[in-house]
Amino acid sequence: MAYLLGKSQVKDFEEWHSSFHDNESYRAEHGEQGYQVFQSADDPNEVIVLFEWDENEDPRAFFESEEMRERMTKAGLTGRPDTTVLELVDEKSI
Repeated sequence: MAYLLGKSQVKDFEEWHSSFHDNESYRAEHGEQGYQVFQSADDPNEVIVLFEWDENEDPRAFFESEEMRERMTKAGLTGRPDTTVLELVDEKSI
């Protein structure tokens, strides 16, 4: 499993969130296997998403593609998201 952490500013959280859900099948076709969405407590238009991605696919290349950039702009992102590919090394849940 690969992980990608994305952080972005959006024009309107609710509009972005609706569009985010509308694009679920498109992301899944390209390797997304799950996600967690976070909203900043200090800025409601700052969103952070932790994506789980098929390890055989490159999530960074997907998010840098022209098609995905157009979809993100249409969804209301105000700039290019900061993205980091992560590798899980430890985990604990209670």
